[in-house]
Amino acid sequence: MPARKTVVITGANSGIGLATAKILAIKGYNIVILCRDKSKGDRTVEDLLKINSAIRVENFSVDLSDLNAVQKVAQDIVNKYPVIDRLINNAGYYPATIEFIGDIEKTFVASHLGHMLLTLCLMPALDKSVEARIINVSSGLHSMGSFDRFFIRMESITSGQAYADAKLANVLFTRALSRHLPPHITTYSLHPGVVRTNFAKETSGIFGVLIRLFKLFFISAEQGAATSIYLTDINSQLIRPFAGYFFTRKKPKKLSHRDLSEQNENSLWNKSLTILDPYLNINNRAAYNS
Repeated sequence: MPARKTVVITGANSGIGLATAKILAIKGYNIVILCRDKSKGDRTVEDLLKINSAIRVENFSVDLSDLNAVQKVAQDIVNKYPVIDRLINNAGYYPATIEFIGDIEKTFVASHLGHMLLTLCLMPALDKSVEARIINVSSGLHSMGSFDRFFIRMESITSGQAYADAKLANVLFTRALSRHLPPHITTYSLHPGVVRTNFAKETSGIFGVLIRLFKLFFISAEQGAATSIYLTDINSQLIRPFAGYFFTRKKPKKLSHRDLSEQNENSLWNKSLTILDPYLNINNRAAYNS
């Protein structure tokens, strides 16, 4: 019997992340979950083991907007799981109110910088997999994001703009990352669909009204997890030609956003690395081409 693959999933205690974890538990993956709320994460571990008691499941608690905590938890994971086969950067953050960490809006820190740091810090374990994949859950709302707002303190930014900017950063990061990976590691981004979860439930304004008004027409969390599952579990030969691509409904999609350019991809990569450099060590850097 082949060895079980190990998958790391952020935000796996609810919504799409939980649905993804449950399906991968049925498929026999060992699962490492990262959740901000320890008690919710621990309950998720119990639920996943009820689904499949033969797998290994563990919860690590972390706030992705706390870069020190991300660096520490990533090292703890690598120490316990020296080989990681899949990383699903799933956790989403929609701000009820706008906050800044230094001069960077918190959504951008949590959804982009936190996930980028986690990815780079887990790279030594991903590098030891025969065939590893990094899957970044973005959104169709990336189309409303603006590269010009990245890394700029804008007191006038709305919650919707902050979320869209972070989702655009996910796409740009995926495309940039694909050029820095060794051949046996690939990366993809995706739109899960408009999913019926508790996400952004505290949102006010017109966006919040629209969410509550049309929620009955949204797809289920299980349906929203379908593309993440597809990219995790499908034979590598079928998706390797699409490394760096954006997927929706299990298919690669050509994007036309004006800010999707190699120049912007490289700029995001380099500016992000400047911020993250204090949290990286030589082992993190050795597994990708900086």
